[in-house]
Amino acid sequence: MISAFPVPSRPALATIAGPVVVAGSLALIGTGWAAGNPMLAAFLFCWLIADGLMLATIAKHESSRPGPRALLGALAAASLVVLVGSHGPVREAIMAMRAVPAALVLTVAAYCGWSGWKAVVTWRADGSLEEGLAQIFPRPFVALALAEARVLHLALFRWRAPADIPAGAQGFGYHRYLAPMLAVLLVLQLIELGAVHVLVMLWNPTLAWVLLGISAWGAVWILALLKSLRLKPILLTDEGLRVRAGFLVDVNVPLDDIAEVRSSFGSQEVRAKTALNAALVSWPQFLVELRGPLAVPGLFGANRNVERVAFKLDDPAAFRAELDRRLAERATPFRA
Repeated sequence: MISAFPVPSRPALATIAGPVVVAGSLALIGTGWAAGNPMLAAFLFCWLIADGLMLATIAKHESSRPGPRALLGALAAASLVVLVGSHGPVREAIMAMRAVPAALVLTVAAYCGWSGWKAVVTWRADGSLEEGLAQIFPRPFVALALAEARVLHLALFRWRAPADIPAGAQGFGYHRYLAPMLAVLLVLQLIELGAVHVLVMLWNPTLAWVLLGISAWGAVWILALLKSLRLKPILLTDEGLRVRAGFLVDVNVPLDDIAEVRSSFGSQEVRAKTALNAALVSWPQFLVELRGPLAVPGLFGANRNVERVAFKLDDPAAFRAELDRRLAERATPFRA
């Protein structure tokens, strides 16, 4: 059935097929029929989970067959769903067949052992923790988890860390105009955190604690962003302009790719789809026009092409003088 869909739709369909199969199987074992026929429901549950995740894994690898470790990973995921998700009479029936839970545990252990060994080998070869963990967990999940871990580390630690200005680069700050606005937002977030928690606690304690956790993480995220504004200034080197906005934006623009730098421009140019506005919540002071499209990282690993980059600085005069000098040395056109 999957092959009947257009080729571009198959990866997306395969991605949602697994969760749909798992949700449907979990709903099945909660029915009255499953309670009355626990042994048959247990076999059907295990088969649906394993078969659904295996087929989804095969469908994702549309250009080539999945390797043995990918198939073992699908079986390990199915084993975890059966071990953790089963309940009621169906779970009792599964646990009564001692060979079944033993096989499920061995499957998970085999995948963890194999992937763990691959992770260590990859980590030692590349020196990349992300590449190592990607041998065990899905790459998007690893990237998201590491990004959130860096946010947490930045928020709770690095209180007196120096700004990230490599040797040979000149840094230009922008945190003085952004920090007060984010500080106000952080205070409002903390006030809302306490007020909402107290009010919702009177109605539903479980929901209150969930909302408290979400609000607390939002406050941590804002604090990390506030600190990153000072730690990551915009940089100028002999080779390029590195435009940053905390940990949200980090784009390298080679000086040879700059067509012109303007301080007068309209809102349509700044808000165009091909423009990257690193001034965040403020109106930018500079608009860098590029000679051609520049690929910059976007959400979830996808790249986007930009043709102009806008930003704002605390000391625009010093930046403009330095950029003008470097561009003149490279005989690059510059226009105010």
